[in-house]
Amino acid sequence: MTAYAEGVIRRFSPLAVVTAAVLALGLSACAPVEEKPATEPTPTGSASATPTPTPSATPSPSPTADLACLVGAWHMGQDQVTAFYNDVNSLMAGSGAKFTPVGTADLILRKDGTYKWTPAEQVTANVSGTTILINFKGSITGTYTVTGNGIGSQTQDTSGLEIVATIDGKGTDAGAISQQISVAPISDAKYGCKPDTLTLINKLSDSTATSVLHRE
Repeated sequence: MTAYAEGVIRRFSPLAVVTAAVLALGLSACAPVEEKPATEPTPTGSASATPTPTPSATPSPSPTADLACLVGAWHMGQDQVTAFYNDVNSLMAGSGAKFTPVGTADLILRKDGTYKWTPAEQVTANVSGTTILINFKGSITGTYTVTGNGIGSQTQDTSGLEIVATIDGKGTDAGAISQQISVAPISDAKYGCKPDTLTLINKLSDSTATSVLHRE
C-alpha cells in the first residue's frame, strides 16, 4: 500500500471511511481519527450592541425548496450499494484493496433535522491478499443540515451499530472500525431529489462516488 493510496482512502466520505478502518486492520496499524465538534464554538465575552448568533443545540435542516422532497424513508438496493463500492474500487485501483458488499441499506431523513442510517449487512475486503469480513447490525443516528444542493451530517451516534470483523475466519478487534466509521452517505454530499429517487454524490479525493436511493 503506498502512502498516496492510504492518504486517498483516509479522505473518503461515508462508507469509504469503513475502508480506512479495514485497511488499518489488514495492516495492523490504526491511526487516530479527529472528531469534528458537533457545533461551532460560541464566542464569549461582554454583550455588544450587535448580538452574535449562536448555533442551536440540535442542528435542523436549513429552509430549502427541496426539503419536503428529502424528508422520508429511502432504500438503497443491492445493485445501488454495489455501484457505490464499484466507484470506490475504481478510485483505489492499484492500491491492493478491493471491497465487495452484500445487502441493502436504508436512510431515514426527518423534518426535525435528525437521521437514521442502516448500512449494508456485510462487506468483504481483500487487502493485499488478506480477506477481512465485516458484518454490520443496527443503525447510526445523527443530525444533518441542508444548504442549497448540499447535505451534511453534523453529529452521529454509532452506539446502536454492532460490528463484527473476522480475518481468515478468526475474530479480530472491531474497535478500530467503530472509532473511524462514518458510513452515512450524507456526511458531506451534493444531492439531487425527485419524488421517488434521492441521489447523493460524495467527493472522494479527485473523484466521486454516487449513492442512489429510492423512496420506500
